[in-house]
Amino acid sequence: MKSIWFWLLSLPVALLVWWVSVGDRRVVVARETPQALQPGRQAGVGRANEFDGPPGDLSSIRTDLVATPSRLQVRSLLGGQPTAVLTVASSLSGTFLQARPTNGGLDQGPTVTQIDDRNFRVEVRVAEGLAEGTHVGYVELKTCQDAACANEIPRGTLYVPFEVIVEDPANIALGEWETFQRDAGHTGYVPATFHPRAFAYKWEWRRPAGGSDFINAVATTPGLVFVSDDDRFTSMSLRALRETDGSLVWQQTFQDYPALNPPATANGKVYVTTTGHDQTFLWAFHAGTGMAVLQNTFSTQWQRVLAPTIRDGRVYTNGGYGGGGVYAFHDTAGDLQWSMFSGDDDMTTPAVDQSRVYHYDGTALVTYDTATGLKLSSTSDPYNPEQDYSHHGAPMLGLTDSVTTFSGGAFSGYASSSVEQYDSRPLINFSVADNAIRWITFRSYMTQPATAKGIVYAGSNAPKSFNAIDEVTGQVLWSWVPQPSDLGFHRNVVVTDNLVFVSTDRAVYALDLTTHQPVWSYPAPGMLAISGGGTLYIVEGARVPTGRLIAIALK
Repeated sequence: MKSIWFWLLSLPVALLVWWVSVGDRRVVVARETPQALQPGRQAGVGRANEFDGPPGDLSSIRTDLVATPSRLQVRSLLGGQPTAVLTVASSLSGTFLQARPTNGGLDQGPTVTQIDDRNFRVEVRVAEGLAEGTHVGYVELKTCQDAACANEIPRGTLYVPFEVIVEDPANIALGEWETFQRDAGHTGYVPATFHPRAFAYKWEWRRPAGGSDFINAVATTPGLVFVSDDDRFTSMSLRALRETDGSLVWQQTFQDYPALNPPATANGKVYVTTTGHDQTFLWAFHAGTGMAVLQNTFSTQWQRVLAPTIRDGRVYTNGGYGGGGVYAFHDTAGDLQWSMFSGDDDMTTPAVDQSRVYHYDGTALVTYDTATGLKLSSTSDPYNPEQDYSHHGAPMLGLTDSVTTFSGGAFSGYASSSVEQYDSRPLINFSVADNAIRWITFRSYMTQPATAKGIVYAGSNAPKSFNAIDEVTGQVLWSWVPQPSDLGFHRNVVVTDNLVFVSTDRAVYALDLTTHQPVWSYPAPGMLAISGGGTLYIVEGARVPTGRLIAIALK
């Protein structure tokens, strides 16, 4: 009979280690960092430097640091160097923080800013000259007792995985401006890098004579832009214009309706609502031909509403007779699936993610289940917001479990000079998971904000200042003040990977996100949108529209 040693030697080494160790109740497990998380690794590329990253599985590392977000994903176009932000909280006060990424996609030497005694802001930048593809690695965060980090703090090191996705602009589409502030989260964020030297005037369109000069915010599909009249009890129209030259493709007329509201687009259709007692309907038309697809009724009195929000097979709109609420329709059949009511605000539209509908009702942020309408939460706004029947804004979904909106309502959507100060309101941020308020701004803001990569952008007229606000803390990170001839900010904000667009009462400006200074301007203020084809649309007018739609080529 062969000896047990001969049998043992024939076993694989890994199994032999297990067999020998289990006798004294110790099991040896060899862990390897998963390939998708190995520092410096790109598709088809090996390690790029000497930084080995964390030992073994990340879950095995015990740390007293908390980073938000816990995992970074940054998208960049070829040649671009966008930035991303981590907010880091330490359990100990009076510490110093060092940050060091592997060079699998991020520049060395991130900018570390101390927010307060225990919290830090870390700004990282995509490395120069990255090839198309996915670049992964870690950001090593280390707390120390001194600035030189000669004395590290036990359990004071954290590794944050990152993923940099570099895309060729020729191979991707920007996505369209589908609803209020572009998407179902109302972020106002366009994931693209634009070069101001390439900006050029394309065309302009003016509302035909016979009505007022009021037109609504626009929505886009590939090759088309949709604009609706903003009037009461007149002959109002929804029009489809060609993106190339502004020529009319089709027109639907609504005769003697109380109100025609801004359009929204999705799945080859354009949606619009008419509101006012028994003339309140959700309509849908084929985007290319204008052929009617659906019409269904819901309830309002004389309310105005913002563009419907469309996601995952449903169309959501603000509404309610004598109060505020949300209606959910099937996006193709048009049948009403549910409706829920809360508060008394109109001139809004809900935000929607994969599971929840978010509605600010004037006094609270209320959430509903997307499929059933079941009320999931209600987080009160404790700051005694003004109750003015209309909200003139919408909840904005940013980082995970972060919802930002105006606190309270506003009387006038156009902010005439007599009520402009009255229409400015603080911004408030909610955590739905904790049923709590994270922060409210000290300043009041006028513009509908935009958000991207953990930063909220908004313009304040009290006093005049355009601010970049940390989405986690509510602290102002940087500001820009226009010339005295620009009397105030108006309308909405749009942010891209390298620029942020904002309108004063005199012009539209593009601010560089690195220098925080204007790199382009156009002498026509108004409501802004950017199409998937790279066209900036300006619905001219700071306080009131002029009936003119201006198209600027961004690429």
